[in-house]
Amino acid sequence: MNNKIEMVGKRFGRLVILEYVGTTKWRLALWNCYCDCGNTIIVIGSNLRKGVTKSCGCLSAEKTKERFTKHGMSGTPANRSWHAMIDRCNNPDHLSYKNYGGRGITVCDRWLKFENFFEDLGERPDNLTLERKDNELGYFKENCCWETRTKQQRNQRTSKRNKTGIRGIYWDKHRQKYHVQIKLKYWGNYENL
Repeated sequence: MNNKIEMVGKRFGRLVILEYVGTTKWRLALWNCYCDCGNTIIVIGSNLRKGVTKSCGCLSAEKTKERFTKHGMSGTPANRSWHAMIDRCNNPDHLSYKNYGGRGITVCDRWLKFENFFEDLGERPDNLTLERKDNELGYFKENCCWETRTKQQRNQRTSKRNKTGIRGIYWDKHRQKYHVQIKLKYWGNYENL
């Protein structure tokens, strides 16, 4: 019994022993312990001495969170833009792959890691999207910025069907005529005329 009394007040990891509370059915001593996080837990004494139990469970939860949290920015606007960029360029199953990775648009090695992308461009401001200044080049710091959709539409490539070089005009083989597309902003919506 003296050994049990001597354990009171001792620290093991994040736990401090408060009191002896009895034994298990295998006659192992049980101790009520106070954890640094504020919880109390009853622990087998030998598990404390061997270092098997170091907290009420909070230490394990913190280590698991650290292991699976790279940057803590999952789901932010910048992170969503980064994922979309990676998918467009690297995932052949992505709907837009043919216009990006399929035609040689790549993401620089530095930006394959979100933290580097975020360091270079910062958080995506409201109502802006990721823009490449030169559409023939890939994604890298000097070629990218956050921009409005209107500005991006002005920076689009001309259609393959467009042999005139003028945006909004293309030749319709079946009808044997040129088509012109004009967009008009009307009450917040765009309408084709």
